[in-house]
Amino acid sequence: MKRLLLFLLPLLAACSRDGDPMTDLYRQIDRAIADSAQAVARHEARITTLRRQWATERRSGRRFLIADSLYDAYSAYINDSAVVWAMRCDSLAKNTDDSSLAIGVRLNLVYQYTKSGYFTEAADYFSTIRPESLTPALRARYYDIGADLYGNSGYATEDPVIKQRYWQRSIALRDSSYLFTPRHSALYMRNRVQQLVNADSGRAALSFSNEWMRMTKPATHDYAIAAYYRSEACRRAGDIAHQKEWLARSAIADLNNAVMDQASLWMLAGIIYREGDIDRAFRYMDYSWHCVQRFSAHKRSWDVTPILTVISSSYQTKTHLANERLTALLITAALLLIISISLLLYVQRKRHQLGEARNALDHSNRQLRLTIEQLNRVNADLSESDRVKDQYIGNFFSLFSSMLENLDSFRAKVRRKLKAGQSDELLAMTDPENKNQEMHKQLMKTFDDTFLTLYPNFVEEFNALLRPGCSVRPSGKERMNTTLRIFALIRLGITESSRIADILGYSPVSIYNYRTRAKNLSACPRDEFEEKIRIVSPQTAAP
Repeated sequence: MKRLLLFLLPLLAACSRDGDPMTDLYRQIDRAIADSAQAVARHEARITTLRRQWATERRSGRRFLIADSLYDAYSAYINDSAVVWAMRCDSLAKNTDDSSLAIGVRLNLVYQYTKSGYFTEAADYFSTIRPESLTPALRARYYDIGADLYGNSGYATEDPVIKQRYWQRSIALRDSSYLFTPRHSALYMRNRVQQLVNADSGRAALSFSNEWMRMTKPATHDYAIAAYYRSEACRRAGDIAHQKEWLARSAIADLNNAVMDQASLWMLAGIIYREGDIDRAFRYMDYSWHCVQRFSAHKRSWDVTPILTVISSSYQTKTHLANERLTALLITAALLLIISISLLLYVQRKRHQLGEARNALDHSNRQLRLTIEQLNRVNADLSESDRVKDQYIGNFFSLFSSMLENLDSFRAKVRRKLKAGQSDELLAMTDPENKNQEMHKQLMKTFDDTFLTLYPNFVEEFNALLRPGCSVRPSGKERMNTTLRIFALIRLGITESSRIADILGYSPVSIYNYRTRAKNLSACPRDEFEEKIRIVSPQTAAP
């Protein structure tokens, strides 16, 4: 048990980390995809500079170096252009005495044709090279490229016998490469990790991967390759979480370096798709397909097409379902909008009706208030009439009682005069003119006192209706004169000139003239003067 733990602990330590880094890595991938146009522009600028140098350079040696640099720039960017510049390098190398240059160029062509899936062309160029005459560095590269050629050829063929033959040839070439590859070189580490992954030895693969990652510069294309093989080691160890992490790191490095010949992003998309994140998988797969088209290599299309088809189909199905749900939601929203508008119109109509009812109620309330005010005025007028009646009845009885007393006194005086035979004095006492004047004065005095008791401000209010300087005032000890008495009777509701004339002892013509003169002095229109007199308010006199 202890030995088992000692065996597993390094593997777990190599393939595990605290926390989930994928959220941040996804953000970095999304940002790198969004900024990919800038990365491509930078790479194109470098290519443009090299092409300008090529166009102006005349020295063959220097032209070879520029062509080789252009091959390197196109090698993982555009396959067809990389082959073209490799061909130019081949033509230039033939004009030199350095056979190593020609063999290096031929290996470039084998490598490029292998990546693009042109295995026949790659095999033809590979067969022209004799490894016995090569330097150790070129022999290591020869065996490595040959192992890659036959490995991919075996992967592509459907014939099991030929497949097995190619793979055995690939393994033999890979083993030969170790004899000429330095132990701590990146090429040695890559071949060992790949060999151990194929042999299903995850622990050992991760151990070599750790050493390889330490010697690789971050954010470079070499780092992307190392991270990809580390993801393969994690896959063999069964650690899918860290396989995704290293595929993501590899993809980020390739995206930032405008590498179009990449596998990390579409392999990551396949894992994400199986986990159910179809939208992200489709975005990554869509960009990977864009890179494949730009790189223009048949082999990459063969690799990507199966997973692209599955993800695209699932995405289209999901999009179709989403569109159906969206259509249903839009229909539901439209129905809800129609219902809402209908309810709004209904509420508005009810509010309008309520407003009309409220206005009608306000109008009714105003009418009711006016009616109440009119009733209050009528009640006040009735109360006033009752008070006036009471006052006048009291004054009438008082005057009647006084007249009875005067009559009794007069009758007693007449009897005494008759008994005494004083006929001349009796005739003087019974002179009707003197007696009527005295009684008329008494009646007017009583009327004045009674009316001014009921309307103590009548004289001031009457004069307020006249123009300035035209006021009417009683003379002497009288409280009212004839004009004031006429309009006092009008205030009491007696408007006929004939009745006023009978009460005051004047002719109707005289009463008419008095009324006309007062109207002529009015500050208001003549036809409104007497109406304003009739609404003079009574005021209670002080007791």
